[in-house]
Amino acid sequence: MSVLRPLLSRRGRLVFVATALLLIGALVAAPSVSGAKNAVKQFTASLSAGAGGSLTVTVTNCGGPTLPPECTAPSTIGLGAVQIAVPTGFQPATDVSAISNGTIWNASYVDATKTIDVTAPGGSNKLNPGQSLLVTFTVTTSTCVGTKEFTTKAWGSNSISGSDPFEIKSSQPTVACSGGIVNGPNGQTETVSGDFEGAVIVTFGGVAPDCGGTEFGTLGDQWQVYHLPTPVTITPGPGFVPHGTFKVSTSEFPLSTAPGGPGADSSWYLTCYAVPQDLHTRFVTRGGGLAVAQTVGGVLSWVGILASCTDAPTPCVSEQFLTTGPGAPPWSPGANKVHISTRMDPGDPHKS
Repeated sequence: MSVLRPLLSRRGRLVFVATALLLIGALVAAPSVSGAKNAVKQFTASLSAGAGGSLTVTVTNCGGPTLPPECTAPSTIGLGAVQIAVPTGFQPATDVSAISNGTIWNASYVDATKTIDVTAPGGSNKLNPGQSLLVTFTVTTSTCVGTKEFTTKAWGSNSISGSDPFEIKSSQPTVACSGGIVNGPNGQTETVSGDFEGAVIVTFGGVAPDCGGTEFGTLGDQWQVYHLPTPVTITPGPGFVPHGTFKVSTSEFPLSTAPGGPGADSSWYLTCYAVPQDLHTRFVTRGGGLAVAQTVGGVLSWVGILASCTDAPTPCVSEQFLTTGPGAPPWSPGANKVHISTRMDPGDPHKS
């Protein structure tokens, strides 16, 4: 069971956010695949949504001046092939394309295997450590229940299932349907529930809003210390159709007791929340203020620290407590996890 600690006052309540990560492509010459048996071969993959059911899987070869936090070491060879499994309910994928640093890669949907197969156009055009490949395609959703994983694999050779397989260090790209639970790094999970059809894209890591500026005062200082291990972004997915009830996004992550960590009190966490300005009005923040303008990942957004739902309309923090375990979804089956739920308007799947 879990000990519920509802947000019933304006007192320090928590939530999530994190630090922006900058992935910089590094101009590093990758050694050839031959003789690379003992080489480091690591990559990450994430999923983002565009208009009209368009999805993009971003594959990054670990490396560069800023190593992605999921990677344990920079890769020492280039990446030459990628395969993405398209889950049931999203098949077939159409309008498939792939590009890296201005170079077009070979990309197609293979109906026999229900996969998107992508290969570099020649040995000299592989993905060097620190560089990213964008694989874009269009899908439709007929049925979407729970979560759907776009399982992504990669190889050093220029062929699918070839030599020098890479190890994925991030969580697999996943979309969540109503009630879907998505697993992220560092023991984090995100549960999306509510009355809607289709799917939403849940991404762990990447660019996040910043509530640590002077305009946030002492709350900004508190937020800088107490936030999620990894930021979470939620965007509309293919076939998303809202209905009349609120959607709830529940973040859970292990409570840190390390020196300088949050100790044993989950209520210190604050939620730094961002939504695109062109789709939303300014929301009420903690303390009775309004969200401020901030550019997040190149998108002009409204950003602020969320108030309790007892003090403000949506978006807001609806519940926040420390789990004692065991429990049932959306509560964690484990003990000592911070549990924070954000309530959003019926037609609004955005959360960053």
